[in-house]
Amino acid sequence: MKKLHFKLFKRLSCIVVFTTLFFSHVQAKGINDAIQLPDFKSGKTIWVIRAGVGFNGFTGSSIETTKLQWENNDWNGSFGKATGYEFTLGFNKSFGNHPLYWGMELGMASRGYTSSSSWEKSGSSAISGGTDYHGKFQDESMLCHTVKFSPFTIGYRYTFLEKMAADIHLGAYASYDIAGKYKRDYTDHIISTSKYGNRNDKTTSSTETKIKDYDNMKRYDAGINLGIGYWFGKFNIDFTWQRGFIAIFEGGNELVKIGKESRKRGNLHIPKHTRSLSGSLLGY
Repeated sequence: MKKLHFKLFKRLSCIVVFTTLFFSHVQAKGINDAIQLPDFKSGKTIWVIRAGVGFNGFTGSSIETTKLQWENNDWNGSFGKATGYEFTLGFNKSFGNHPLYWGMELGMASRGYTSSSSWEKSGSSAISGGTDYHGKFQDESMLCHTVKFSPFTIGYRYTFLEKMAADIHLGAYASYDIAGKYKRDYTDHIISTSKYGNRNDKTTSSTETKIKDYDNMKRYDAGINLGIGYWFGKFNIDFTWQRGFIAIFEGGNELVKIGKESRKRGNLHIPKHTRSLSGSLLGY
């Protein structure tokens, strides 16, 4: 019986040792494989998946018109960047054994904008012996979820220190907003103090509109992107500047009254200024 237990223990020990060594070898091989650069000059197809963060902002003649409207009505306002996401799956392929390559991408992303404006007045009254304050505040934002397709990208990779590479690329894209919403938050605040009594009234309202309900909004865009990336083995960090050429809102010849003058409303674009993407290689 003791011999049987001993033999069983030996076999189990051998299985445990063999399993441990096997998985240690696989893990080491996997890590070693991950830090090796893909064969960029082989002419084979390299598949890449990326996910990251995008920062959007306003451009267009409509911005100047809006700022003049704020100024004429004693409002202070500013436009901000909207933070979004980006997820893409694509491939690239070298031209033979040359570091020059071409590729395509398909993915989901977000685009949008933010703006904040305010109007404030305050004063004191010698008659009531108190002070008066009136403030109006408005925050606007738009976030769209879009499908984006890049039919052609051309780039160049420069390999250095065996496991690293610099990557510059230029391409074109087209996109379509499949969902999204516009949101407006408004606050009206009145504070009054006097010997006749005090007043502190604050009202807030919030409205949301789905982009499908906007008649004058263009949900499609097309433009160019220019980027630079860094590869360490099969891992990649990429920074890309993107510029859309189709206005999301077109004012056309519509005139806006600003004081005693009239001005064209202008167009509004939402380009994606930068994106920071981390990528991992799926296969090659």
